[in-house]
Amino acid sequence: MVNTARIRNTIALRLGAGAALGALSQLSALALLAVSGYLISRAWQQPPILYLMWAVTSVRLFGISRGVLRYAERLVSHDAAFRGLERLRLAVWRKLVRLAPAGLPVWRSGDLQARLIDDVDGVGDRWLRGTLPAISAAIVAIAAVTLQFTLLPAAGIILAASLGAAALLAPALAAWSSRLAMRTTAAARADLTHGVQSCLHGREELVATGTDTVALERVLHTDAQLRAAHARIAWTAGLGQGAGLLAMAVAVLGALATGIPALGAGTLDGVLLAVITLVPLAAFEPVLALPAAVQQAGIAKDCGRRLVEITETAEPRPDPVEPLEVEPNPAGGPPYIEIKRLAVTWPGSPAPALKGLDLTIQPGERVGITGPSGSGKSTLAAALMGFLPYEGNLRFGGVELSELDGDTIRQTVGLCSQNAHIFDTTLAENLRLARPGAPETELARALRWAGLRDWLDALDRANANGTGLDTLLGEHGRAVSGGERGRIALARCLLADREVLILDEPDAHLDAATAERVLRTTAAALEGKTAIIITHRPLPAGVVDRVISLDPPPVPAPRDAPNSSTVDIAPAV
Repeated sequence: MVNTARIRNTIALRLGAGAALGALSQLSALALLAVSGYLISRAWQQPPILYLMWAVTSVRLFGISRGVLRYAERLVSHDAAFRGLERLRLAVWRKLVRLAPAGLPVWRSGDLQARLIDDVDGVGDRWLRGTLPAISAAIVAIAAVTLQFTLLPAAGIILAASLGAAALLAPALAAWSSRLAMRTTAAARADLTHGVQSCLHGREELVATGTDTVALERVLHTDAQLRAAHARIAWTAGLGQGAGLLAMAVAVLGALATGIPALGAGTLDGVLLAVITLVPLAAFEPVLALPAAVQQAGIAKDCGRRLVEITETAEPRPDPVEPLEVEPNPAGGPPYIEIKRLAVTWPGSPAPALKGLDLTIQPGERVGITGPSGSGKSTLAAALMGFLPYEGNLRFGGVELSELDGDTIRQTVGLCSQNAHIFDTTLAENLRLARPGAPETELARALRWAGLRDWLDALDRANANGTGLDTLLGEHGRAVSGGERGRIALARCLLADREVLILDEPDAHLDAATAERVLRTTAAALEGKTAIIITHRPLPAGVVDRVISLDPPPVPAPRDAPNSSTVDIAPAV
């Protein structure tokens, strides 16, 4: 089991070490300028060389240590940030998995991608580009003011005032000016991602209908909005940078204005005039980064708000606090299914998509589910997979489904969706999603069960350097037809070897002869398993044991009207 507290403490310690190393690097830069100024001024007096050896050695020390400490700070802080990003991105991904598929339609795919990638990165940059630079700036500012006040109190007061103005006014100005731009950046980035994805995925349809120019202009308009927002952020960051440089100039001129009279009055050693003049330059180096750090903190806050929207979204079907295990069926075989007065409603829908279903499926029985669109076939599949809450009774092996956690349900039930995703990798890797490490013989057998024997043989002949399993399927399976894509998903489902299988439209995109052949080979592969086959077509004889026809739920009747049945059980064809 992963010790999350230990990981969190490790990340905190590494971030603390990174802040310390960053501060030491900036202090080395401060000391380097101060000692260099002293060395140049003292060398002009041509003292014996031994009088200068400590300064020469110190310059070497601080010059080397600045680079080494800077590299170490980057190494440690980035390692900690990447560890935190990994935990955060995994947490967001796990939450999205718990919301799928019923809880995700409230967001567009481009928006989800922007939240999972850009917003997580934005939250991670809060430490690297926000908090750590602020810590280093505070430490260096205190050290510089202390040194300046020790050498010349008047110059120390001017430096403190200049640093205070730069550290407060410049970041505040940058944050105030760019607040509106930062609010629109995340939304514009999500819109741009969604627009680009839509154009790429539907480019053939857009060209065929002549709307490609309109879609491209919409993307370019969104891109212009995003660039304008980034330009406003850059402009305000430059404004804050300019204000910081102005404050630094005041500090340098103030050091000269107070140092020269002090030198004439004999209250300041002549070799220290260069020191108090150069100290502000080193002191302002980390302070000048504060406007950008404040802006990054604002971006991180907005990114965090968008991630909180995901984490606080209620799960359509939350897991029970104390989930039970699936009890074996006393009769042996896979768990049997008992459904009584089942009613299922999709999130945000005013009425149930499936209502009043009574059904019992015995171990090893194959049942066909038919009915018009909207009758609740896919809704029943989603409920059986543990994606949706329900009313009534839905039991596996005598255990109520609501008492099982989603992972346990999906280790028992497998779903072949009609919209199964095909990844841009080889045929073998697409199949091994169901069973990692499965040998090629198992993969080929699953493809044969799915009716792809001839297709696989053709791929073997076309692939001179390997097997057909090494064939790349392209983005979203663009290298294969719709029917082949569905049968690859079917082979993946068969390879998973679940006790209960739900096949949603396995004959979609197939002609009648091919569909019958696929259904018959699939039925042979399902021998001994509990299976539910959802289809719009009449099923060939022998494929299922019986067929259930679903009707759409009736329009809500007056309170006094009796409930009408929505289920019509027909004998198997």
